[in-house]
Order: sequence, then structure tokens, then C-alpha cells
Amino acid sequence: MCVTFFTLSQPGYKLILAFNRDEFLDRPTLPAHWHNFDSSPNLTPTLHKPNTFTDSCPREKKGNGEAARVLSGLDRGKAEGGTWLGISKDLKVALLTNIVCIRPAPGVQPLSPPPSRGKLLREFLSPSLFTSPQLETQSYISSHFPTAGDYEGFNLLLFSLLPERRIGYLTNRPAPSTLDLTSSLCGGTDGQRKCMGLSNSPLDEKWPKVQQGEKNMEKSLREWEEKREGEDRLVERMFGVLSPSRPVTCEHDLTMSTTIPPVKLGEDLFLNTDPHCTRARWKGTRTATVIIVMDSGETTYVERDIWVIGQDGEPKKGEGERRFKFVGEKR
Repeated sequence: MCVTFFTLSQPGYKLILAFNRDEFLDRPTLPAHWHNFDSSPNLTPTLHKPNTFTDSCPREKKGNGEAARVLSGLDRGKAEGGTWLGISKDLKVALLTNIVCIRPAPGVQPLSPPPSRGKLLREFLSPSLFTSPQLETQSYISSHFPTAGDYEGFNLLLFSLLPERRIGYLTNRPAPSTLDLTSSLCGGTDGQRKCMGLSNSPLDEKWPKVQQGEKNMEKSLREWEEKREGEDRLVERMFGVLSPSRPVTCEHDLTMSTTIPPVKLGEDLFLNTDPHCTRARWKGTRTATVIIVMDSGETTYVERDIWVIGQDGEPKKGEGERRFKFVGEKR
């Protein structure tokens, strides 16, 4: 489970994006940091400890002397070490949500075992092999379209923000399909803001929390502009868009709650209400992330812990925050 809301039509900004990562609370994960994937340390942090810092110097050198160019968390639950959301120094942004409850169409069959979906983001965010940034997003999607059915269900959104904005979408449920969203999402007329949301269903089958979240984002941005508030307030407003939560007692509640409170899932990945079950695992919203990219390329990236696993194995509210600032570099 994950959910995102974003706009590319706010005057003065290339992109404003908010993202909740919903995952098993005990899944090995590294928090957001600058890295180059292959050179990232194969370590898992102690998740119950607060991890709060501000980083405005992204030119950290890795062991091989190469400057780190990707900012993201890292999934250590898979050997490929991919991610669910990230941004590169040249302002490529990638995000992925899983698709659940929708069966693949006839003829679409994932491999056994299926490849890691996080690899799709890893390859896009790494230094590009494409010679034209303007064609990169769609070229990348086109290159992965033939094998999209090999993966379990997913939505993949790719943004290339320099020199001009390009947005592409790839899904494989119920069957592989692509969309170029550039013309429909970039720009706005007469003050119109085009805010889009996406969760664990295809783009054209939005869950109730996505429909409501789009409205909340539009309203919050309008109020922010009218009140002439600063960037810090904009960041808080976007975290507010991600915050609506309600108790989860059945699968339908997951379509209504933007922030998922900790719930126990059994081995079959369905809700487990048996207090004596020892194989159930806690799942919920682990982190919330806001990315703000101004027309100047100045970028703010803030990741906050929402729910974590304590030393006693029980969920507790997170306290950590990672905040980064940098300026995008043209290739």
C-alpha cells in the first residue's frame, strides 16, 4: 500500500509531490540518503531510534570517489536494493505503487519468482544511457513495456524535470499500458491547479482516498497561495494532505485511509485479528515524504517516520525526520 499526490501546475514550481509509503514495519529499510545504489552500504538501521537531521550538502563522496547522485530510501528486503520513491541530482523523479485486488488479464503472467519492482526505479534514477533528456522518460517506459507483465502488479510514474518537464506512466494491471501525461498535467489556465493522486489501483480507477486527497491538495495549495505563506508552511500543508487516517477493520478501509494505522496481516496478507497469532506482521504507513522542486531547480526533500517497530516488537509513532536541500544540475 502506498499513496501519492502531486501537481506540476503550481506557478513557480516544477513539481510538488507528497508520498506515503505503506509497508511491513519490520521490513529491512534504509532511510532517505544520498547514494549511487551499487555503492550503498548493505546495512539496516535500528528503526525504533529517531533519526533527524538536515542535509544541504549532497556532494558526499562514496568509497570509489564518485559523487552520490540519487536521493532515496532503500529497500533491503530484496537483494536488488531498489526503492519506492527517489530523485536524482539532474531532477529525475520516480515512484512506484503496488497494485492489489486486480487480477492480470489473460496472457499476463508474472515470472516465478517475479523480479523486484524497485529495480524499475533504480535503473531510471541512475545515470542515463539516453542521449536526449526530452525523450528519456518515454524511451525508458517503452523499453520496459514488453516485460512489464513479468512483474507483480504496479503503477510506475516517471518525471524528467530538466530541461523541460516530461511525465510518463506505466502499469501492468490488468494488462501492460502506458500514458504520456506531459500535456495533460503541465501548466494551468485561469488559476486552475491540476492535482493528481495515485494509490494501489490503476490511474483510471481511483480509490476514494485518492479522489478526496486530490481535492484536499488543490484546496491547500489555493489557501497557501492566498495567504502568501512560505516554503516551510507549504511542506507542512503537504504533510497535512497525507495525514487523514481512520481505523482499518476490513480491506475496504484501506481504500479510505490515507495514512494507514498499524494493522496485523497474516501469511495470506489479509487482516488478522487473532491476538494469539505469532506469524502475523505489523503493516502501516512507515514514512511520509514531501518533494518540492522550484522553477529555479532549488529542491527540498523531507522524509518523516510515521510508524516504526519498537524494541518490544510493537508499533510506535515515529519521531525521525530527514531534510535535504539541493539545486538540480543540468546534464
